[in-house]
Amino acid sequence: MAYSHELIGNIGVNDESNGRGPLNVGVGVDSLGRCTITFGTSYALRITAEDVDQLRDILYEAARKLDSQRYDREMEAAMERVATVRVKQESA
Repeated sequence: MAYSHELIGNIGVNDESNGRGPLNVGVGVDSLGRCTITFGTSYALRITAEDVDQLRDILYEAARKLDSQRYDREMEAAMERVATVRVKQESA
């Protein structure tokens, strides 16, 4: 069987460390049972399906934590707005 590679897709990721706009992240699979994840033109990972699963799980957990932090910030801001309105109402 000849080697083949199938590109699954590309996304632009806003990376604050590069300062040049979105970083292209590409994902593909090959006939050797590896997933290739490229980060721009400077770095690539070739990993097994098991490692893809582990990476997916840890990224999912990171996304959950970021959502929780965002929710906490939004709730805190909302509570501050409620407190401000109450102070204004009490002083009126």
